[in-house]
Amino acid sequence: MAPKAMNLLQKLAVLTLAGFSLCSAAHPGIATRFEQLDELIDRYPQSQPLWLKRASLFIQHGDLKSAHRDLQQAAQLGDPVETAFQMGLLHFKEGQFKKSYDDFESYLKRAPGHALSYLYRAKAASVMGQYDLAIENFEFYFSRSLNPHPGEYLAAARLQVESSPDDYGPALLLIDQAIGRLGLIPQLQRYATDLEIQRGNFTAAIERWDSAELALGSSPEWKFKAARIYSQAGQFVRARQLILLLKEQLLELKPTPARQQLWQEIGVFERAWAQL
Repeated sequence: MAPKAMNLLQKLAVLTLAGFSLCSAAHPGIATRFEQLDELIDRYPQSQPLWLKRASLFIQHGDLKSAHRDLQQAAQLGDPVETAFQMGLLHFKEGQFKKSYDDFESYLKRAPGHALSYLYRAKAASVMGQYDLAIENFEFYFSRSLNPHPGEYLAAARLQVESSPDDYGPALLLIDQAIGRLGLIPQLQRYATDLEIQRGNFTAAIERWDSAELALGSSPEWKFKAARIYSQAGQFVRARQLILLLKEQLLELKPTPARQQLWQEIGVFERAWAQL
Protein backbone atom coordinates (compact mmCIF):
# COMPACT_ATOMS: atom_id res chain seq x y z
CA MET A 1 0.00 0.00 0.00
CA ALA A 2 1.27 3.50 -0.84
CA PRO A 3 2.77 5.47 2.12
CA LYS A 4 0.26 8.34 1.78
CA ALA A 5 -2.66 5.93 1.84
CA MET A 6 -1.20 4.19 4.90
CA ASN A 7 -0.80 7.54 6.72
CA LEU A 8 -4.42 8.41 6.02
CA LEU A 9 -5.62 5.05 7.29
CA GLN A 10 -3.50 5.42 10.42
CA LYS A 11 -5.00 8.86 11.11
CA LEU A 12 -8.51 7.50 10.66
CA ALA A 13 -7.72 4.61 12.97
CA VAL A 14 -6.41 6.96 15.65
CA LEU A 15 -9.48 9.19 15.50
CA THR A 16 -11.80 6.17 15.55
CA LEU A 17 -9.98 4.64 18.51
CA ALA A 18 -10.10 7.94 20.36
CA GLY A 19 -13.79 8.33 19.73
CA PHE A 20 -14.67 4.81 20.81
CA SER A 21 -12.35 4.84 23.81
CA LEU A 22 -13.72 8.12 25.14
CA CYS A 23 -17.37 7.51 24.39
CA SER A 24 -17.86 3.74 24.71
CA ALA A 25 -18.28 3.82 28.47
CA ALA A 26 -21.27 5.74 29.73
CA HIS A 27 -19.67 8.91 31.09
CA PRO A 28 -16.35 7.49 32.32
CA GLY A 29 -14.69 9.22 35.23
CA ILE A 30 -12.04 11.85 34.67
CA ALA A 31 -9.24 9.52 35.76
CA THR A 32 -10.40 6.87 33.29
CA ARG A 33 -10.57 9.38 30.45
CA PHE A 34 -7.05 10.55 31.17
CA GLU A 35 -5.80 6.97 31.30
CA GLN A 36 -7.41 6.23 27.93
CA LEU A 37 -5.83 9.29 26.34
CA ASP A 38 -2.45 8.59 27.91
CA GLU A 39 -2.50 5.08 26.45
CA LEU A 40 -3.51 6.31 23.01
CA ILE A 41 -0.84 9.01 22.98
CA ASP A 42 1.76 6.39 23.94
CA ARG A 43 0.63 4.31 20.95
CA TYR A 44 0.27 7.22 18.53
CA PRO A 45 2.61 9.99 19.76
CA GLN A 46 2.52 11.78 16.39
CA SER A 47 -1.25 12.28 16.44
CA GLN A 48 -2.07 15.97 16.82
CA PRO A 49 -5.81 15.30 17.49
CA LEU A 50 -4.98 13.16 20.54
CA TRP A 51 -2.76 15.83 22.09
CA LEU A 52 -5.55 18.35 21.45
CA LYS A 53 -8.12 16.10 23.11
CA ARG A 54 -6.01 15.73 26.22
CA ALA A 55 -5.27 19.46 26.30
CA SER A 56 -9.01 20.11 26.16
CA LEU A 57 -9.56 17.76 29.09
CA PHE A 58 -6.83 19.50 31.09
CA ILE A 59 -8.48 22.88 30.38
CA GLN A 60 -11.88 21.60 31.48
CA HIS A 61 -10.44 20.50 34.81
CA GLY A 62 -8.22 23.50 35.48
CA ASP A 63 -4.79 21.99 34.88
CA LEU A 64 -3.68 24.85 32.66
CA LYS A 65 0.04 24.12 32.92
CA SER A 66 -0.43 20.60 31.54
CA ALA A 67 -2.81 21.93 28.88
CA HIS A 68 -0.20 24.43 27.74
CA ARG A 69 2.40 21.66 27.48
CA ASP A 70 0.09 19.48 25.37
CA LEU A 71 -0.85 22.38 23.09
CA GLN A 72 2.80 23.18 22.47
CA GLN A 73 3.37 19.56 21.51
CA ALA A 74 0.29 19.54 19.26
CA ALA A 75 1.52 22.68 17.47
CA GLN A 76 4.72 20.83 16.54
CA LEU A 77 2.84 17.87 15.09
CA GLY A 78 0.70 19.71 12.54
CA ASP A 79 -0.68 23.07 11.53
CA PRO A 80 -0.40 25.32 14.62
CA VAL A 81 -3.70 26.99 13.67
CA GLU A 82 -5.42 23.73 14.66
CA THR A 83 -4.41 24.49 18.25
CA ALA A 84 -5.75 28.06 18.21
CA PHE A 85 -9.22 27.30 19.58
CA GLN A 86 -7.92 25.35 22.58
CA MET A 87 -5.22 27.97 23.11
CA GLY A 88 -7.97 30.60 23.13
CA LEU A 89 -9.80 28.68 25.85
CA LEU A 90 -6.57 28.36 27.82
CA HIS A 91 -5.81 32.07 27.62
CA PHE A 92 -9.42 32.87 28.54
CA LYS A 93 -9.12 30.70 31.66
CA GLU A 94 -5.86 32.46 32.51
CA GLY A 95 -7.53 35.86 32.22
CA GLN A 96 -5.48 36.84 29.16
CA PHE A 97 -8.48 38.07 27.24
CA LYS A 98 -6.69 39.95 24.46
CA LYS A 99 -4.59 36.88 23.66
CA SER A 100 -7.71 34.75 23.88
CA TYR A 101 -9.57 37.00 21.42
CA ASP A 102 -6.65 36.87 18.98
CA ASP A 103 -6.48 33.06 19.23
CA PHE A 104 -10.13 32.73 18.26
CA GLU A 105 -9.54 35.24 15.47
CA SER A 106 -6.82 32.96 14.10
CA TYR A 107 -9.02 29.87 14.36
CA LEU A 108 -11.92 31.58 12.59
CA LYS A 109 -9.71 32.19 9.58
CA ARG A 110 -9.50 28.41 9.29
CA ALA A 111 -13.09 27.66 10.32
CA PRO A 112 -15.21 30.81 9.70
CA GLY A 113 -18.43 29.09 10.75
CA HIS A 114 -17.17 27.89 14.14
CA ALA A 115 -19.90 29.14 16.49
CA LEU A 116 -18.06 28.65 19.79
CA SER A 117 -15.16 30.82 18.65
CA TYR A 118 -17.60 33.69 18.16
CA LEU A 119 -19.14 33.01 21.58
CA TYR A 120 -15.79 33.16 23.36
CA ARG A 121 -14.74 36.20 21.37
CA ALA A 122 -17.95 37.85 22.61
CA LYS A 123 -17.12 36.90 26.19
CA ALA A 124 -13.53 38.12 25.89
CA ALA A 125 -14.59 41.42 24.33
CA SER A 126 -17.22 41.88 27.04
CA VAL A 127 -14.69 41.42 29.84
CA MET A 128 -12.40 43.94 28.13
CA GLY A 129 -15.27 46.46 28.08
CA GLN A 130 -15.60 46.43 24.28
CA TYR A 131 -19.37 46.09 24.30
CA ASP A 132 -20.06 46.85 20.65
CA LEU A 133 -17.50 44.26 19.59
CA ALA A 134 -18.97 41.75 22.04
CA ILE A 135 -22.50 42.33 20.70
CA GLU A 136 -21.28 41.87 17.13
CA ASN A 137 -19.70 38.53 18.04
CA PHE A 138 -22.82 37.42 19.91
CA GLU A 139 -24.83 38.13 16.75
CA PHE A 140 -22.41 36.02 14.70
CA TYR A 141 -22.70 33.27 17.30
CA PHE A 142 -26.51 33.26 17.34
CA SER A 143 -26.63 33.08 13.55
CA ARG A 144 -24.34 30.02 13.53
CA SER A 145 -25.18 28.10 16.69
CA LEU A 146 -27.69 25.28 16.37
CA ASN A 147 -28.56 25.28 20.08
CA PRO A 148 -27.78 28.56 21.87
CA HIS A 149 -28.44 28.71 25.61
CA PRO A 150 -30.98 31.21 26.98
CA GLY A 151 -28.28 32.56 29.29
CA GLU A 152 -26.23 33.58 26.27
CA TYR A 153 -29.12 35.63 24.92
CA LEU A 154 -29.56 37.16 28.36
CA ALA A 155 -25.86 38.08 28.52
CA ALA A 156 -26.07 39.68 25.08
CA ALA A 157 -29.21 41.63 26.03
CA ARG A 158 -27.51 42.96 29.16
CA LEU A 159 -24.61 44.11 26.99
CA GLN A 160 -27.09 45.90 24.72
CA VAL A 161 -28.35 47.80 27.76
CA GLU A 162 -24.78 48.59 28.88
CA SER A 163 -23.96 49.81 25.39
CA SER A 164 -27.16 51.87 24.95
CA PRO A 165 -28.50 52.69 28.45
CA ASP A 166 -31.01 55.19 27.05
CA ASP A 167 -32.51 52.77 24.54
CA TYR A 168 -33.81 49.38 25.65
CA GLY A 169 -35.23 48.64 22.20
CA PRO A 170 -32.29 46.55 20.88
CA ALA A 171 -32.18 44.46 24.07
CA LEU A 172 -35.94 43.81 23.94
CA LEU A 173 -35.71 42.92 20.25
CA LEU A 174 -32.98 40.41 21.02
CA ILE A 175 -35.02 38.88 23.86
CA ASP A 176 -38.02 38.53 21.53
CA GLN A 177 -35.82 36.86 18.92
CA ALA A 178 -34.65 34.41 21.58
CA ILE A 179 -38.21 33.64 22.71
CA GLY A 180 -39.25 33.16 19.10
CA ARG A 181 -36.43 30.68 18.64
CA LEU A 182 -36.30 28.90 22.01
CA GLY A 183 -39.86 29.27 23.26
CA LEU A 184 -41.09 31.17 26.30
CA ILE A 185 -38.16 31.08 28.71
CA PRO A 186 -39.18 32.62 32.08
CA GLN A 187 -35.75 34.14 32.78
CA LEU A 188 -35.80 35.95 29.44
CA GLN A 189 -39.35 37.21 29.81
CA ARG A 190 -38.60 38.29 33.39
CA TYR A 191 -35.71 40.44 32.19
CA ALA A 192 -37.77 41.88 29.34
CA THR A 193 -40.56 42.69 31.79
CA ASP A 194 -38.10 44.53 34.02
CA LEU A 195 -36.87 46.56 31.05
CA GLU A 196 -40.42 47.53 30.12
CA ILE A 197 -41.02 48.65 33.72
CA GLN A 198 -37.82 50.69 33.75
CA ARG A 199 -38.87 52.56 30.63
CA GLY A 200 -42.37 53.10 32.04
CA ASN A 201 -44.20 50.92 29.53
CA PHE A 202 -46.45 49.18 32.05
CA THR A 203 -48.94 47.93 29.45
CA ALA A 204 -46.17 46.01 27.69
CA ALA A 205 -44.81 44.83 31.06
CA ILE A 206 -48.24 43.43 31.99
CA GLU A 207 -48.55 41.66 28.65
CA ARG A 208 -45.11 40.10 29.00
CA TRP A 209 -45.61 38.99 32.60
CA ASP A 210 -49.09 37.64 31.90
CA SER A 211 -47.59 35.53 29.11
CA ALA A 212 -45.19 34.01 31.64
CA GLU A 213 -47.99 32.85 33.97
CA LEU A 214 -48.34 29.43 32.35
CA ALA A 215 -44.59 28.78 32.34
CA LEU A 216 -44.25 29.84 35.98
CA GLY A 217 -47.34 27.95 37.09
CA SER A 218 -48.91 31.02 38.71
CA SER A 219 -46.28 30.81 41.43
CA PRO A 220 -46.22 33.18 44.43
CA GLU A 221 -43.37 35.03 42.74
CA TRP A 222 -45.45 35.51 39.60
CA LYS A 223 -48.46 36.81 41.56
CA PHE A 224 -46.44 39.28 43.61
CA LYS A 225 -44.57 40.70 40.63
CA ALA A 226 -47.82 40.93 38.66
CA ALA A 227 -49.46 42.80 41.55
CA ARG A 228 -46.60 45.27 41.65
CA ILE A 229 -46.77 45.88 37.90
CA TYR A 230 -50.54 46.41 37.98
CA SER A 231 -50.12 48.80 40.89
CA GLN A 232 -47.47 50.81 39.03
CA ALA A 233 -49.82 50.92 36.06
CA GLY A 234 -52.55 52.37 38.28
CA GLN A 235 -54.72 49.24 38.09
CA PHE A 236 -55.16 48.95 41.86
CA VAL A 237 -58.23 46.71 41.86
CA ARG A 238 -56.44 44.00 39.90
CA ALA A 239 -53.34 44.44 42.06
CA ARG A 240 -55.36 43.95 45.27
CA GLN A 241 -57.06 40.87 43.82
CA LEU A 242 -53.65 39.32 43.11
CA ILE A 243 -52.37 40.11 46.61
CA LEU A 244 -55.43 38.43 48.17
CA LEU A 245 -54.89 35.34 45.97
CA LEU A 246 -51.22 35.36 46.87
CA LYS A 247 -51.90 35.46 50.62
CA GLU A 248 -54.39 32.59 50.32
CA GLN A 249 -51.81 30.59 48.38
CA LEU A 250 -49.05 31.26 50.92
CA LEU A 251 -51.28 30.15 53.81
CA GLU A 252 -51.64 26.76 52.12
CA LEU A 253 -47.91 26.34 51.49
CA LYS A 254 -45.22 25.17 53.88
CA PRO A 255 -43.34 28.13 55.36
CA THR A 256 -39.84 28.59 53.99
CA PRO A 257 -37.34 31.43 54.43
CA ALA A 258 -38.16 32.66 50.91
CA ARG A 259 -41.91 32.63 51.61
CA GLN A 260 -41.44 34.36 54.95
CA GLN A 261 -39.47 37.03 53.12
CA LEU A 262 -42.34 37.31 50.65
CA TRP A 263 -44.79 37.86 53.54
CA GLN A 264 -42.62 40.76 54.70
CA GLU A 265 -42.55 42.25 51.21
CA ILE A 266 -46.34 41.96 51.01
CA GLY A 267 -46.56 43.88 54.29
CA VAL A 268 -44.37 46.67 52.94
CA PHE A 269 -46.43 46.74 49.77
CA GLU A 270 -49.74 46.99 51.64
CA ARG A 271 -48.45 49.73 53.95
CA ALA A 272 -47.44 51.72 50.89
CA TRP A 273 -50.98 51.30 49.57
CA ALA A 274 -52.42 52.56 52.84
CA GLN A 275 -50.56 55.84 52.36
CA LEU A 276 -52.07 56.46 48.92
